Amino acid sequence: MVFAFTTFMIFVGAVYFLRILYYHAGLRRLSSGTNSHLHSFSIIIPARNEEDNIARCLKGVLEQDYPADLYTVHVVDDHSTDRTAEIVNEFARRYPGRVFLHPLEDRPVERDTAGQRAYKKAAISYGIECSRGEIIATIDADCWSWPTWLSTLNRHYRPEVGMVSGLILFSRREEKTLFHKIQSLEFLGLVALGAGSLGMGEPIVSNGANLSYRRRAFLDVGGFRNIDHLPSGDDDLLMQKIHRLTDWKIEFAPEPESFNFTAPEPSLRAFLNQRTRWASKSTHYRNPWLVLFLALVYLFYLYLFVGVPVALFSGLAYPWPLFLLAGKWGVEFLFMRRAAKIARRTDLLRYFPLAEFFQVPYILWVGFWGVFGRYSWKGRENQNRPGWKTIRTVREKEESLP
Repeated sequence: MVFAFTTFMIFVGAVYFLRILYYHAGLRRLSSGTNSHLHSFSIIIPARNEEDNIARCLKGVLEQDYPADLYTVHVVDDHSTDRTAEIVNEFARRYPGRVFLHPLEDRPVERDTAGQRAYKKAAISYGIECSRGEIIATIDADCWSWPTWLSTLNRHYRPEVGMVSGLILFSRREEKTLFHKIQSLEFLGLVALGAGSLGMGEPIVSNGANLSYRRRAFLDVGGFRNIDHLPSGDDDLLMQKIHRLTDWKIEFAPEPESFNFTAPEPSLRAFLNQRTRWASKSTHYRNPWLVLFLALVYLFYLYLFVGVPVALFSGLAYPWPLFLLAGKWGVEFLFMRRAAKIARRTDLLRYFPLAEFFQVPYILWVGFWGVFGRYSWKGRENQNRPGWKTIRTVREKEESLP
């Protein structure tokens, strides 16, 4: 029995190693954009209680080197109780015809079966309806961009491309502690995974803080229809939907000029809450092979979490968990070294051993609570449940799409 289980875990580990190397190859396939035609953009910024961040975000998007008459900025105020709307209105007065505020107060917001509301999707949809740009670009209100953000994204929009994802990083200036540095490395690995998968033509994850798509592609899949009741997934689930239901190509912009930035979470509790919220989307992924792979990865990590202490305390009488852990560290370091070069953050690699030490228990924690636990966002609490029934419902609804 032990031999059979060990053999199975070696097989799972081998699959995991090959998959990481596969995404590593995807990173090497990324290339710069070549399009020269200028498209019109609508920048959508959903915001809720962001009085401390919205000015910096707006200042960044208004300083783009892209022609000012080819893009507009639309902030959708999601029931803020602070000065967010007042600050946006000040910008709207200073930049008439370029900055617009759209209150979400009177907008209907879809609910899931537990009564939870998908406010962010409703905000983005409303912003899209109120705008006219050919390309929709989204950024979170607590993030900021380079002046070259739009022009770099635009270079990727050849006629066959319907969506372009970009890199979102933690700002060096905001990294003030060792915990922040480890967060930066972990976050880089997550966004690099999305970049590598796109490099291989298999969209998995993206981040709405640096995402863009053609209005036509958004409308072709009915926008957020059939996923608009889910509290999260305005990025991953939309990307997977466009990939699954249309022929639009999806690209990743690896150029440093396309990077957006944000700040690390201030505490471990906030960090785990954020990652739990992100992990909750995985129960709604439609690709059965992706779901199976994620389940196997979770099982592999659980095996390492239990098996490594057993191997150490048994005097290496059962060494396989240590061999697999060493293999995991090896392939992940190769992947992270490539990701760090793309992001120009090779300085973070010095924290790799320490980050790896905490990665297994962290993944097990957020993976479990992402499916069965609770998380909060901007003062709103959400209850997570297994998403298999929801997946079946979404599949049935999608069959009715024109």
